[in-house]
Parts: sequence; C-alpha cells; structure tokens
Amino acid sequence: MAEQVKSIIEVLSKPPFNKTFNIISFDNLEPLQLLQVLNDVFAYIDSRNKMDLREETPEDMAHRMLKFLSVLKYTPACSVQEFQAGIITGEKSVVYQTLAWVLQNLEMLKTRAYLGRYLVKVEVPDEILQDDEVEKINQEYLELLEEFKEVHKATDKLKSNQYTAADIKKDIQQMEQENEQLTKTIERKKARVESMANINELLGAARSLRREQERQANILEQRHSQKTAVQVAENKYQRLMTQLKELRAASQNMSVEKLMMKLEEEYKSTQYLVEEKLPKELAAKKKSCNNIQKVLLEPAMTEDDVEELLEKAQDLQTELNDLHQQRVSKSDNADEKLVMFRKQAMMIARKKEALAEELKECTNEWTEAENELSKKKEEMRSTGAEQVLTGPEFKKYIAMIRNKGNVYKTKRSEMADLRAEVGVLARTADILQNQYNEVKQTISQMEKERGIAGYTDTQDKLEMISAAKGETDEKKGQILEDMSDMSDKLNAMITEKKAALAPIIKELRPLRSKCNELELLHTQKKTEYDSLSASLGSNLHNLEQEVRELRETAQADESRHHFLMHSKQLLDAHQQKVDDELGIYKNPDPAVRKTSLREQYNRKILEQDNLGKALRSKQKTVREQHAPNVAQMTMWRDLQQLLAVKAAVLQRSSEADIGKENILIL
Repeated sequence: MAEQVKSIIEVLSKPPFNKTFNIISFDNLEPLQLLQVLNDVFAYIDSRNKMDLREETPEDMAHRMLKFLSVLKYTPACSVQEFQAGIITGEKSVVYQTLAWVLQNLEMLKTRAYLGRYLVKVEVPDEILQDDEVEKINQEYLELLEEFKEVHKATDKLKSNQYTAADIKKDIQQMEQENEQLTKTIERKKARVESMANINELLGAARSLRREQERQANILEQRHSQKTAVQVAENKYQRLMTQLKELRAASQNMSVEKLMMKLEEEYKSTQYLVEEKLPKELAAKKKSCNNIQKVLLEPAMTEDDVEELLEKAQDLQTELNDLHQQRVSKSDNADEKLVMFRKQAMMIARKKEALAEELKECTNEWTEAENELSKKKEEMRSTGAEQVLTGPEFKKYIAMIRNKGNVYKTKRSEMADLRAEVGVLARTADILQNQYNEVKQTISQMEKERGIAGYTDTQDKLEMISAAKGETDEKKGQILEDMSDMSDKLNAMITEKKAALAPIIKELRPLRSKCNELELLHTQKKTEYDSLSASLGSNLHNLEQEVRELRETAQADESRHHFLMHSKQLLDAHQQKVDDELGIYKNPDPAVRKTSLREQYNRKILEQDNLGKALRSKQKTVREQHAPNVAQMTMWRDLQQLLAVKAAVLQRSSEADIGKENILIL
C-alpha cells in the first residue's frame, strides 16, 4: 500500500496535475477530498467529468464514476458490490487501486475515453427494430461507427508517419518540376493541335462525349438506387407472401369452425395479455420505479439503518404469517366446496400466467429466429448466393475450394521463386552499376590526362539527342494517327451509347411509377409517425413538467430541512450552555461557582447599580447648583459686555484727545 501511495503522489506532483502532496497529507485526506482527486484525474482524461463533488449527490457521483470506469474497461480486484460501496463511501483501498491503475495508463485511457464517447453502441430492443425505418436508421448508425473506426485508424497511421521538412521540400521541388514538364507538354500539344483544320469539331465531340459520360454515370447511379429500392420492396413482398402461404397452408387442413376456434384462442390469449398481464407488469414496473426514485431521493443509508429495516421487514413478515394462519383457520370453518373452488381458481390463474410467460418467450424466440434468418439471407445475397446449397452441391463447392487452395499454394511457391530470382537480379544490377561507375571514372581520368575531358559525356549527349529526335518524330506521326482514330472512335462511341441508353430509359419508366407509389406509402407512414410522435411529445412534456414540480418541491423541502437542522444546532448549543451553567452552579466549590455566568452577571449588575447611584447623586447636585450657576454665568456675560463697551469708548477718546491723561473709572 505504501509503495502504491508513493507512486500515486509521484505522478500527481508532475504536470498536468501539479499536486503538492506528501504521504502524510495524502493519507489524511477526507473521503470527499480523495474522491475529488480521483475526479480531477478523470477530468484530465475526459473534460465532461470536470465538476465540484460538493455540488453533486453521492448517488449521481457514484453512477457517473462507475459508468466512466466501465467505458475505460476497468476490472476491480474486489466484487462489484464492494467496489460500488467503496466508491460511494470513499474507501481508501478502493480509491487507491483505481487511482494507481488510471495513472499508470493515462494516455491509453485518454484515447479509450475519446473512442468510447463515439463507439459505445446504443442498444435498441428487438421489438423496436421490427420497424423498417428504425432498422434502416440503426444500420446507418452501425455503418457510421465502422466508418469512424476506419477514419481513426487512418488518422493514427498518418500521425505515426511523420515527414521531415527536408522530405517535404524535396517532394515540393519534385512536384514543381513535374508541373513545369506537364505545362511544357501541354503547350507543345496545343501548338500541334491548333494547326489542325477540324480542331473545333473534335473539341465539340470531346465535350459531347464528356457530357454523355457524366449523364451515363448519373443514370447508372439512379439505376443502382432504384434497384436497391426494388430489392427492399421485393424482400418485403417475399416476407409477406411467405406469411400468406403459411397461413393458407395452415387453413387448408382446417374447417371454418376450427379456424374460428383458433382465432378465438388467439384473441383470448392476446386479450389476456393486453387487459390483465401487461397492466399488472406495467403497474409493477411503475411501483418499482417509484420505490427506486424514493430510495435515490433519500440520503445514504448506514449499516445501522439497514439492520433496522431488516428487523422491520422480519417483524412484518411474522405478522403476515400470523394473519395468513388466522385466515386459514377461519376458512377451515367455512364451506369446503368454496375453498376447493378458490384453490382451483388460484391454480388456473397461476397456469394462465405461466402459459402467458411461455407464450411471450416463444414469441421472442420466434422473432429472434426470423431476424437471424433474414440476416443470413442478406449475407447470402451479398456474397452472390441465391439459395442454400444442398448436400451434393456443397461437396462440389468443397472440392472447388480445395482445387483453388492447391492452385494458390502452387502460385505462392512460384512467386517465392520469382522473388528470389528478383533479389539475385537486383544484386547483379547493383554489381554491374558499380563496375560501370568505376569504368566511367577511369575513362574520365584518361580523358583529363590526354586533354579531351568531357568527350564521352558529349558523345553520350549527342546520341541521346539523336535518339530523342527520332522518338519525337515517331511520336508526331503517332499523335496525328491517334487524333484521327480518336475522332472516329468518339463518333462510334456516341452512336453506341445512344443505342445502349434507349432500353435503360424504357426500363426506368415503370420503376419511376413504382417509386412514386413507394413515396406515397412513405408519406402515409411518415404522417402516422408524426402524429404518434406529437402525442408522445405532449405526454413527455407533461411528465417533464410534473418532474420539474416534484424537483422544486424536493428542493424546497431540502432547504427547509437544512434551515431546521441549523436551528436545531443553535438550540443544542444554547442547551449545552444551560447545562454547563447548571453544572457550575451546582458545584460546591466557590471558586468554580464564581466562573458561572450568573455570578458574572450579578457582579456586572451590582457595578451598574453603584454606577447608577453615583450618577443620580451627581445629577441631583447639578440640579441644585443649576440656578446659581446660570445667574453667575449671566452676570459674567454682562461684565464682559460692559468691559467691551468701555474698551471701545476708551479707544475713541484716546484717538480724540491725544496727549491727555486717560482715566478709567470702574
């Protein structure tokens, strides 16, 4: 376990995670924090898992993680139930094993998650696949899956075949050279052709040929699509005819009474399934869904809760057995004939249910066998076989396969000999090329010594130029002959194509009428489908509205639950304070009793009382001295005014009588 934790911490400390864990801090993580680390790793593999687990319920989180691990094809070391419980509770051993496995295969799992997003097949029930439209869409879906696989393989192959910049530059230069050569060749061809007298007629014939070829390709494509539609219609027709023949063969050996009895039996069995069995199953399914929904809405249960529920279930079972015994004892005293009839009715009802189950299983097996038979027939048609081989024909086919196997072995041995001979010839060519290069170097050295360097190359170039000139002259004559032959062939081909297209156009006329009929049928079926889809859509809207209202009610109840829980916690805290205060108050130790809130509050009340008394006495003194103090303040204010007036008068007299003695009379 310690080594496993070390390896996990080592990987998490590197990019892109950059977690700063050590062994102690990682081991001390809470279950929710540990699950958040696992979810962060899942988010790196697939960004759709990026979320805060505190905003998600444990059930949704467990369901999402288990589904993602199934896409990654993770196989737990423990049982599935233990693994699910470990993921929900954040068990360290389970989370550590999962983290270690995921971190060891990050890149591979990233690719697997990307592919799993598109390659996880949508399972469609066989009953729904009976519809031709649904089957066609499902077939297109499977074909798109295969196409995605091929494209992904090609993309990986292209990514693995990485080219260097030098290789790309070399390819570009080579393509530019080829482009220049093609441009020059086209210019030469244009110069040669422009001198011809009937160039416009030939160009018109070439355009007509191209248009006819495009038209022929379109007609062939339409013919192929019409053949496919006709093949589908014929298959449906053959299937219906087979059913009709079986019904006719079954009705030949039966009289009208027997046929009516058989139809009545089928009607009764179908009526029983529709009116009794299927409503019961539907009610049971709805009840199970409601129970599951209730369980999902409830919080996670502990072992104590499970044990309590088991005890309640056991008590209810005991009570049920007692009630059953009382009912049996009471029924013993009743009429024995009525009891016998009741037992017979219960036995008949059980047999009826068993036969209905057997009928359902037989119907499913028959449907699967029909689907498998149709698939095998389609495979035989795709391989070119029209019917199943009998005994002698199969033996001939085996003998033909054996002969072809012997021929293949013989040809393969001949190809091996030819490959060996090719290797020998290639080696011989390499040796001769090396010898030629050595001789060429010797000749060039001899030419340099004798003062005629480049003589051999010049002679080779002259020979190549003369040979090229001869080839060019031959090509000129050949081109002129080819142009004349081409014009004759074009005219002949146009005539042949017109003659060949006439019967095809005649064949298309009845197919078009049949296509119109099939389109009419398709329009009717589509109208029925749209009406059914609209009705189902309205029902779905009502159900969604109901689910939305229930969710809002659940959220309101949950918020009220949290509010009540917080209120309860506050009340518990107050109650705890009261209990602590009672314990301190009942303690005989005076020092401990002094620490109680009551003593503290009494001391504070006494201090406040003393302070109030002092303030009241001070208030009384202030009230008593208020009138004399006010009179003294008035006198002092009058004195200030008098002094200010005298100071002003003195200042004016000093300014008028300068040099005289100033006398201040108080």
